[in-house]
Amino acid sequence: MSPGRVRGGGCGCLLVLLATAAGWAWAMGYPFLARQAPVPSEILVVEGWVGDELLLQAAGWAESNGVRKIIATGGPIELGSHLVQWKTYAEMTKARMEKLGLAEKFELAAVPAEKVRRGRTRESARALAAGLGMERGAFNLASEGPHARRSWRAFRDEFGDGVEVGSVALVPAAYDGRDWWSCSEGVRSVVGEAVAYVYDVAAGLAGGGE
Repeated sequence: MSPGRVRGGGCGCLLVLLATAAGWAWAMGYPFLARQAPVPSEILVVEGWVGDELLLQAAGWAESNGVRKIIATGGPIELGSHLVQWKTYAEMTKARMEKLGLAEKFELAAVPAEKVRRGRTRESARALAAGLGMERGAFNLASEGPHARRSWRAFRDEFGDGVEVGSVALVPAAYDGRDWWSCSEGVRSVVGEAVAYVYDVAAGLAGGGE
């Protein structure tokens, strides 16, 4: 057998593997990133930056799943902060929930996070861990679609083994798991979150983290 044929066969196998990996990512990328795995709990934590439609989704999920308390998280507002009275996404989203009348159905709370240059999700998780002071228990974390797994991982890591963290993936307004590749918003979000998740895992293995 000639060396050229061996090399050609090796390239062919590599192409098959790459095509298989791409096909898996196409079919399974969104379901993997949009982790839908809630746990029994009366507490729902909502990332404060989610849009109004997703906030309504979170409220609907809370009503259907025995939630008693909803907590909004998030750090400083980055756009138009001088135009609004709230300085953090956590505080603003608590006000949004009050405006929606959710205070009549749930106990509402806001846990603001400090400003950081990077790792905002983990900073929100740290602030919540300090604010709740939970050593045992459980809560669910609601986030937007493909961002759910990365957020869940950050909160799970910050709370440790004693607290069970579930995840609720809210369906984005522009796309869902069936058609994310059909619009630019979906492609940017899913591909971007996939890259960010791989980076986060690699950084964690190297001793860093998001």
